[in-house]
Amino acid sequence: MKTRPLGLFTATVMIAAATAQVSAQDVTFTDAERVPLSCDKQFTVNDLATLKPTAPDAEITIAVSVPSFANPYIQSLIYGAEKAANEAGVKLTVGAGRGFMDPGSQISQLESSATRRPDAVLINPADPAGLAAAIDDVVASGIPVVDIGTLSMSENSYKLVQDDYSQGQVAAQAVIEQFQNGGKGVIVAGPANASWSRGRTAGFTDELADSSIEVSSIVWSDLDPQQALTRFSNAVQADPEVDWIYATGSFLLAPQSLPAEYAETFYLGGTLTNVSAESLQEGTANLILPDFPVAVGYLGVVLALKALAGEDLDKVNCLPNEVMGKDNLDEPVWSDASFVPADWKAPE
Repeated sequence: MKTRPLGLFTATVMIAAATAQVSAQDVTFTDAERVPLSCDKQFTVNDLATLKPTAPDAEITIAVSVPSFANPYIQSLIYGAEKAANEAGVKLTVGAGRGFMDPGSQISQLESSATRRPDAVLINPADPAGLAAAIDDVVASGIPVVDIGTLSMSENSYKLVQDDYSQGQVAAQAVIEQFQNGGKGVIVAGPANASWSRGRTAGFTDELADSSIEVSSIVWSDLDPQQALTRFSNAVQADPEVDWIYATGSFLLAPQSLPAEYAETFYLGGTLTNVSAESLQEGTANLILPDFPVAVGYLGVVLALKALAGEDLDKVNCLPNEVMGKDNLDEPVWSDASFVPADWKAPE
């Protein structure tokens, strides 16, 4: 099976200009960044609505290891795992490291958790390469491990992820369909060194390569909406012709925050949130590509229970990459796989 280096982009990427704003021609991606993930199993949106965990005959404990409790995506993932565990009647324990910049703390947390001999482990690794050996040790001890949301470089764990490169491709296909006679637009990307941001941008620009669609600039920003808005405003001052806007994460530049002259510009973004759902309802966003974080945690438990039951599992399992519009807001699967209830309390 040919895959790119499981989920993480290498550190050798080069950006030819300052990371705040560059033209599409000035961005260089590695070969590994420009290959879609080879999925052994491709889930559909309908699968997210119908797949349920099977209650085991024996008492089962599933341990979840995450880099931090502070990240909204991680919180949604944990909620989904809790939901599936409650439905199946299994015990779930959740442990965290001290953040994405301290992967060693997650290694220690995983090793400590493994000494208590859970039946299975779900892990969102802070450092896919650095945690690989620890994951291999857990699997070697007879405990199945499922990577959820981010892929480790372990060859022995099961994988459950949404492919960012493919999401960028799907977003570009939507723009091509909308602007069949050509059009110019801006990509609002996330951090220039973040794998999800680079993957979606690479997929988007690659898919547009043989089309009549032009990318006037790529705006890189940290997870700071004000910074993204400032950099977008700078970009459109330099080239005000904007037919479409692609935000790799809708939380980077929400449609509601766009300058008035771009309020009716065709907008599509990654990540379904309450804000982007409201934008779809109002018509200020045209299309959203959800990340389905709740489903990631939920299906992680489903896969772990299947492994414990001795079922043959696909090694690389991929979440859907599909666009949703206003009409899809009436279909509960999209929000159920993305939103955490307001009264749910995240671990601390």
